[in-house]
Amino acid sequence: MADSNELYLEHVFINISKRQIKLLSEDGYEDKVTFKWDEDGAEGFFDTVNTIKENLPEELLTIHD
Repeated sequence: MADSNELYLEHVFINISKRQIKLLSEDGYEDKVTFKWDEDGAEGFFDTVNTIKENLPEELLTIHD
């Protein structure tokens, strides 16, 4: 039995030029994460994008340059 508080991702939008990831849940909730324009931000963004790409089906991803 699933926890009634669980949210499921409907889609993830990755904007490379803005270093931004937008998460859209199945209930319409939207959250944006923007990474800093420094070395740590670049590393965090790269690692997060790779983790998302490895763990989500391709049809749930939209990647913009």
